Amino acid sequence: MIFSPAVSILAALFYSIVVSFSSYELYYLLPTFYILYFYKESIVKIFKTLAYLNVFIIVLALLLVLQKEYDEAINIYIRTNMIILFNLSIFYKSRGYDIVRGFYILKFPSSFVSTSYFTLKMIDNLTNDFKNIKNTLKSRGFEAKTNMFTYNTFGNILGMLFVKSIKKSQKLKDSFEARGFNKQIYLNDKFKTTKKDIVLILLILIVIILKVSL
Repeated sequence: MIFSPAVSILAALFYSIVVSFSSYELYYLLPTFYILYFYKESIVKIFKTLAYLNVFIIVLALLLVLQKEYDEAINIYIRTNMIILFNLSIFYKSRGYDIVRGFYILKFPSSFVSTSYFTLKMIDNLTNDFKNIKNTLKSRGFEAKTNMFTYNTFGNILGMLFVKSIKKSQKLKDSFEARGFNKQIYLNDKFKTTKKDIVLILLILIVIILKVSL
């Protein structure tokens, strides 16, 4: 990640809270533009992901439109997009483990950090398993169609992944218990707060101050 994991988590938290509980303002975009500047080569991908997530946001806004709350629908639509865009941008390069490291640096409870870490680990393993199965099916000429064979195939895959996840989690648990695991993992917490982090914090503070003072 370009920014410190701990700073990223705090920035995402405070930014989301401020934007969630107030009407949208253009200066809310300042921190987002700053982050996007460092990810300018990935801007298209970030906005593609945002466009995909907009399907759910539009449904939410439409529900308000049906209740004739037009201003609130626009307000929620824009604010939600601002929050999602900010979080997508700041965690774009993260694989999840950086976030766990951020929790560790911020001194979250050890059980919370270790649970987050192992949850991500299992998701990572299952994702790899799913990709392997998908590649195997492709190599055998399988094509997804709207028929019972396709539904049965995906059902079997989901069942297989479910059973695998249970077995792997049990093996992991047994392995750590055998090593005397005490619900605490140790991660690298050595990091330096760079100028980029400081500027990001200042921009978040400016947003908060402007919101409070205007």
